[in-house]
Order: sequence, then structure tokens, then C-alpha cells
Amino acid sequence: MAQGTIVPYPTPGAQIPNADAEVVYAQGGDIVATFYSRGDAGDIDVLYLNGTEIFNNHVNQTGNQVDLGIFTAGTLLDFTMVDETAGNTWNMGSGTGNSDGAVHAYVVQNFQQAGETYVGFEDEPASMSDFNYADVQFDFTGTSVPEPTTLALAGLSGLGLLLFRRRK
Repeated sequence: MAQGTIVPYPTPGAQIPNADAEVVYAQGGDIVATFYSRGDAGDIDVLYLNGTEIFNNHVNQTGNQVDLGIFTAGTLLDFTMVDETAGNTWNMGSGTGNSDGAVHAYVVQNFQQAGETYVGFEDEPASMSDFNYADVQFDFTGTSVPEPTTLALAGLSGLGLLLFRRRK
């Protein structure tokens, strides 16, 4: 899929069961998020990671990217969407973390490639929702960052090869 391509929720109108809700964890390394869609951009929806604003559907354009920083493998990536128009806050994972008891994030692991995750949020409460999970859509990738000892060993190996060639 090309950048900006969304993953449509396969059963629009049907709520994701709590048993199928997902959360995501860092694989270790630098994580970059890409904004995909503004939905209908009626409500002002703001996406946060661990309390820090990432995307706003009235400000960001498809393809905008944010480097979220370096995360240790196994760190929970706690994405939250706030519908500032209606005053609702929706969390990833089970609906038990949301005031209406509904799942508000559709997650696709290994979206376009291994290590890439797509997320689509639903911004309306269950009683008013169309459950298309397309109000704020983004993906993120994490790339491994070599450990300092690995870099040091690689540097020493390169120096050794240079010295060996120089002796010949």
C-alpha cells in the first residue's frame, strides 16, 4: 500500500469486541508516526502518545510525520485520542478503559511491512458511533538502534582491518 493508504475496518458499523482489542508495545529503537487521514474532520480530534500531543486532525495533513523518539523494547505505547469538540477521551485497548465501555481503536500489526502498525480511532461514543474507526488514522514504524557496544566492536573491527592492510 502506498503512503496515505488507509486500512478500512472490515466490518463498518460493528463494534470491535473487547476480546479483540489491542494495545501496542515498542520493538526497541526510534519510532516515527505518519498521519493518514482527517476522517470527516468535523470534530477536533487530537492524538496523544503518553500524554504528548502528536497529531490534530484540523492541523495535520496526510503524510505529515513525527519522530516520537527512541523507546526501549516492551514499552507500552499508550495512544489516546481526545475529541475536543465533544469532550471525550478514548484509549487504545479494551473498552474497560473508556467511559462508554467500547473499543475505540482498530489496530493492524505488520501493516505494510514487519514492525509497522496501523491504528484507526473512532471518535464518537458507542451510543452515537458509526464504528468505522476512521476518524484519526496513523501508522508508526520502529527501527532498531544498534547498542553502543555493537558500534564500538564494529569500529574496532574496521580499525583492525585498516591496520592489517597497512602492514601488507
